[in-house]
Amino acid sequence: MHPFFMGFLEDMLETGLTESPLYIEYAPMLEHLGLQIVEINQFNRKDGVHVLLTILAKEVDTTVDHCADVYRLLFPRLQLAMREADLHLEVSTPGLERNFKDQAEFALFEGRRVRIYDTGRSTWVSGIIGQQSDEGVMLSEVFIEGQPEKVEEINMKYSAIQKAKLDYRWEDRRHGN
Repeated sequence: MHPFFMGFLEDMLETGLTESPLYIEYAPMLEHLGLQIVEINQFNRKDGVHVLLTILAKEVDTTVDHCADVYRLLFPRLQLAMREADLHLEVSTPGLERNFKDQAEFALFEGRRVRIYDTGRSTWVSGIIGQQSDEGVMLSEVFIEGQPEKVEEINMKYSAIQKAKLDYRWEDRRHGN
């Protein structure tokens, strides 16, 4: 494989979510509401500061009411911390078919179905997220594109994951948002 693509593939899923200063500051507050941060980003623009936050409820479906509660809780704190008059805060849910951006998302979405492009097999793999380690994630009830049989379990190494996204299936309701 060409060296350019090797670096690109290795860096596909980031690993810095839980090390982000915004995550460190605000994740404990959301924990008290039964919510988790899936993604948090700050963008400094000419018209002010934009903070984009994606949240996930732990025990129930994530709703607009959760987003409104988080907005009311964090907006004044962000304004004070950033001393920014033109602060824009956007709070959203992950969506039914969220593209993963960080390895930490496998732990957040444990028990839900994910669709992964596996560079080792050069095909898509769909399975239910199970136990994670530093090297990879265990998938169960696995369907490998192009193979008729379901595989009981496979271990996916993070280094082989080029792309991952939630794989919502209507017949598999317990795995939705």
